[in-house]
Amino acid sequence: MKLIHAILVGAASLLPTALAQAPAEDTKSFVITVNSDASPISHVEYRYPSYAGIRGLEGACDVTFVISTAGKADAIRVGACTSDIFRGAAKKTVEGMSFSPRAAVTTGATATVRWAIRSNDTRLKTASID
Repeated sequence: MKLIHAILVGAASLLPTALAQAPAEDTKSFVITVNSDASPISHVEYRYPSYAGIRGLEGACDVTFVISTAGKADAIRVGACTSDIFRGAAKKTVEGMSFSPRAAVTTGATATVRWAIRSNDTRLKTASID
């Protein structure tokens, strides 16, 4: 059986050639934005909760936190959320941020984390593998 290499939204997989003949469904791009009053100098890769992404759910959460003198987010509290599905992801998003070291602890920092899905009406781009 001949296999093809397919790339969808940055993920690679192998599919039988027969599947490549069928028209592709709309692909989706997952978009995560963080609006914060404190600018991080770095952060870990933001993640879309898989349960929400599979089901096509979008959401947003408000987060408050403290920035330690070492520049780490601490005492993270997730406030209003459009869905409980996003609560854990909101906390992990802020936990993964690094801020500039400071002379004193910064209290009352806030962030709003949003997860959205964009539909792209594109077809599979394929290449044969021998």
